[in-house]
Amino acid sequence: WTRTLAEFMTYLAENRKEYGYYHLSNDAAEDTTWYDFAVEILKDTDVEVKPVDSSQFPAKAKRPLNSTMSLAKAKATGFVVPTWQDALREFYKQEVK
Repeated sequence: WTRTLAEFMTYLAENRKEYGYYHLSNDAAEDTTWYDFAVEILKDTDVEVKPVDSSQFPAKAKRPLNSTMSLAKAKATGFVVPTWQDALREFYKQEVK
């Protein structure tokens, strides 16, 4: 969620944390797929989500089989990275207003 990114950047600046490259996404207890994300988003609807192998969507760019980022450096700053599920719930609350 871009809000998490903005909060992280603000945290780094306000706490004068080390300059450099950081990987950041909302946290997950385990690797999350686009399928998992879609299931969570649509869980309160009548929409059936079926998993589809990425080979069914050929792309010109080659993609890694696993592109999970390490959040270790971001977490080492002391910033608490919200889970993607918590961020999604917060996003929905913001949308309702």
